[in-house]
Amino acid sequence: LTLPQLTWAYPVYSRVPFGRIRSIDWTPARSVAGFLGFFGAGQVPGTNQVGVIVPDQPLFAADTVRYVGDTIGLVVAETEAAAREAAGRVQVTIDPLPPVFTIEEAKASTGPFLHETNQACRHRVVKGDLAAGFAAADVIVEATLTTGWQEHFYLEPQGCIAIPREQGRFQIRGSIQCPYYVQKAVAVALGLAYSQVWVEPTPLGGAFGGKEDVPSELCARAAVAAYHLRRPVRLQYDRELDIQLTSKRHPFRMQYKIGARHDGTLTAAEVVLEENAGAYATLSSVVSYRASIQCLGPYRIPHVHVDSIAYYTNTPPTGAFRGFGSPQAAFGHERMLDLVARRLQLDPVDVRRKNLLQPGDQTSTGQRLETSVGAADTLDLATRAAGWTHFTPVSSGRYRTGLGVSTIHYGNCLGAAGWALDGAGAKIALSRDGSVAVAYGLVDMGQGAITVVQQMTAEALGVRPERVTVLPTDSRQVPDSGPSVASRNVVMTGQAIRNAAEQLLPSLKRAAARLLDTDPDAVTLADDEARDTRSGQTVPFEALTEQVYLSNGRLESLGWWHVPPLRFDPDTGLGEAYFMYSFATHVAHVTVDTLTGKVKVERVWAAHDVGRAIHPAGIEGQVEGGVVQGLGWALTERLVQRDGTILTANASTYLLPTAADSPPISTYLVEAEAPDGPWGAKGIGEPAIIPTAAAIANAVSAAIGRPIHTVPITPEVVLRALEEA
Repeated sequence: LTLPQLTWAYPVYSRVPFGRIRSIDWTPARSVAGFLGFFGAGQVPGTNQVGVIVPDQPLFAADTVRYVGDTIGLVVAETEAAAREAAGRVQVTIDPLPPVFTIEEAKASTGPFLHETNQACRHRVVKGDLAAGFAAADVIVEATLTTGWQEHFYLEPQGCIAIPREQGRFQIRGSIQCPYYVQKAVAVALGLAYSQVWVEPTPLGGAFGGKEDVPSELCARAAVAAYHLRRPVRLQYDRELDIQLTSKRHPFRMQYKIGARHDGTLTAAEVVLEENAGAYATLSSVVSYRASIQCLGPYRIPHVHVDSIAYYTNTPPTGAFRGFGSPQAAFGHERMLDLVARRLQLDPVDVRRKNLLQPGDQTSTGQRLETSVGAADTLDLATRAAGWTHFTPVSSGRYRTGLGVSTIHYGNCLGAAGWALDGAGAKIALSRDGSVAVAYGLVDMGQGAITVVQQMTAEALGVRPERVTVLPTDSRQVPDSGPSVASRNVVMTGQAIRNAAEQLLPSLKRAAARLLDTDPDAVTLADDEARDTRSGQTVPFEALTEQVYLSNGRLESLGWWHVPPLRFDPDTGLGEAYFMYSFATHVAHVTVDTLTGKVKVERVWAAHDVGRAIHPAGIEGQVEGGVVQGLGWALTERLVQRDGTILTANASTYLLPTAADSPPISTYLVEAEAPDGPWGAKGIGEPAIIPTAAAIANAVSAAIGRPIHTVPITPEVVLRALEEA
């Protein structure tokens, strides 16, 4: 994008992980040709705060820096090169403080703390009588499991343009996943009403959660500079800057204790989840909440105690990443199910099948699920397709093979913790020529949302998809529809579209009744025409819209849908945590080279309960992408930090899986229709990645005969496990 009088910004950020700012001297930057200004905390006209849930993150660090990358200010210049050079000349003096980088260091610290304490948030689930549950067990299995960071590595790094408009308004364009978050952040920073800020996301090449809250930082900072300069300001990170400054997947440390009877029946579970939140809370409370709810999987366990605690550290903030803590939780509960099966000398699939939720059963939070519980079907479908009962592993020699299974559940949308935000809108406008335009409040990030929105609008109105134009997301078109996260797009937008269509159908049917000389109740709309069910006569859809137009009828409607109320007790973690759940099972076949420690995934079978498959080809693409992203987290994506500086800040050192690493993936769909989903549909974006890493870890463990307790499973991890054997 380019605009008249466009300027360029570059961040001035901390190069130390923790310290007090003593002074900022930006006068040396003035000698750079094209320098326009330095903007920091003192130049914020509104509130210097950008924390998305917890108000713990200054827009510009004013007194304290908490990680390498904490933004202190922006330098703006006429060109990108000049902005970068001038930012390098700004002299910031910081008095260092002792940093903490790990969960263990954060817990042990006696101060100075990053914030009031080093604890960012805490969630609990307490159900039943834990002592009685363990007393009833024949075996008790314990393990400590860990997971690492993961970098989003979307196609284009973070970037935006803040544009001052007439009457003090601001337009924001950029690579944005959640436009209403950005609208609020810019309004707060500038001291404006929300209605004075409009946000238009540009096409995104993936986001995976990395563009949920982070764009609020960039957009608000660029807007502060644009506010003073009265010129458009562009702030664009390069890849290494993006990796150092922006959020990651949370590393987890998980302690599990599981009780079971000889036949594999689970009796009790005690779990402590500890998450590395990084320097600011960002979305940690959401991740911690979801992990606490899902850390025991889709299984019946009568006695449960879960503690989920996130800790601040002097590392880049960890936030939203596809699954919101669910892949980490799945790695925990699915590794434990395999360890229980190994202790009891039972088939891991049989242990899962014995304990899987069925209609009428209760989750670990005591929520009774009556319908759309497809967990057992996904397990049967995936294991049957993989030939689980007929597989003969190679358990000796250099190359060893194994199968691993992982079954999960995923609460759709934001759940009880985010229920207030869980509404969404869609606007449908009919033209007299029969063309249809639909605007919606969520964002297509490359996942195919535009195609599905077009399909759902056509289905709701009874027209061909070719009639429907999906408009670009724009905060002026539709009210705040919450974040484009948590597999909300199909569910929330679909229900909003249905609501909007229901408002238009009466006027369309009345128009058809006039044209067909019949009663509106006798009219059906389908296949691009209206039909009189009594006479069989039809008229084309464009005749209806022309008739509505000429009779001054209704041609536009705003639809809205909100998740049903949830009964949930945050003190005990009991109740309706989510209004519906998706289920999935992945089976992975691996070969392990015991000489080098390298793991090759030969094939993955993925079965998903999607409610109703609205766009099967799109679902298959989501599953394949999720499996490959999960494979990377499981095996190769090791993010290395030293004293808070990321050393693997490019594609040559941070090892993403390539096409050559991607195995054949077979996708199978279970359609256990959900009463509260549009046309029975449920979410698929997050569930696609959640089971993969655990399935691979279980397969590696089976192949080498040694338990794997960490991801990524690098060659060093495999060789160490073999040496311990």
